[in-house]
Amino acid sequence: MPINDRRARHMPATAVRRARAKRREDAVGDANNATVGVGEPEAWLARAIVRESSEAIVVADPEGIIRVWNAGAERMFGHSAAEAVGHSLDLIIPEKLRDRHGKGYRHTMATGETRYGDKLLGVPATHRDGHRLSIEFTVALLRDETGRVAGISAIMREVTERRNTEKALRTRLAELERRLPETSPA
Repeated sequence: MPINDRRARHMPATAVRRARAKRREDAVGDANNATVGVGEPEAWLARAIVRESSEAIVVADPEGIIRVWNAGAERMFGHSAAEAVGHSLDLIIPEKLRDRHGKGYRHTMATGETRYGDKLLGVPATHRDGHRLSIEFTVALLRDETGRVAGISAIMREVTERRNTEKALRTRLAELERRLPETSPA
């Protein structure tokens, strides 16, 4: 049971400090071993991390239905949590990539394996208003207590401006390289 101010008033100060320290130790230790179906100490920590992260955090179930959509995802994609949760990941996947994504997603859910678990991925995505985004993200398979895949999480960052700058620099460099032979002495 949490040590709140009302209970703490009736306990010696050292007992309050010990109880609070124990609760912090339990929460940190349990968070390092978190699985789907976590208990109360892990649950508050997980909720706080998702809520406070500036990155977009999205969790989908094995069918590709969005179950978690944080404020970072709201800012990045323009859809509120109420608009996104319960809908397909197709909400943010460009139409021309949906079939390919769907096949890969179903394969990952069926096999419980992903080749992307330790890689930073860069892909296009779609904003609510239809404009294209460039995003980078990592994924993690989420397993229940039995080891069965219960879904997948993605932590995403929008990098459209950086990608556009890099593209412009590559274009400019290619243009300068094309001019080089024209201006070089023979």
